[in-house]
Amino acid sequence: MTNHEGSFELVFSSEDAGGGTDDVVIVHPTGAIGPSGNPVYRDDTGIIQVEINDRLEARMLPTSSHQHPRRPIACRPLTNG
Repeated sequence: MTNHEGSFELVFSSEDAGGGTDDVVIVHPTGAIGPSGNPVYRDDTGIIQVEINDRLEARMLPTSSHQHPRRPIACRPLTNG
């Protein structure tokens, strides 16, 4: 089981794709530091990679040269409620 401590939920608007519900992706710490000096997080597939600062601002990091990631509309800490 994955340890969700320090993980985040990224919320993406599905309006761009014509959908009515938002998409949520969970990202986990990688231990890496991004180009802006903040921690890097990645989803379980390795496709979504993001740098998140202490103000919960998410900066998407492409994982391939052909990827153009959308910016999330929200970034929130994952709670084990």
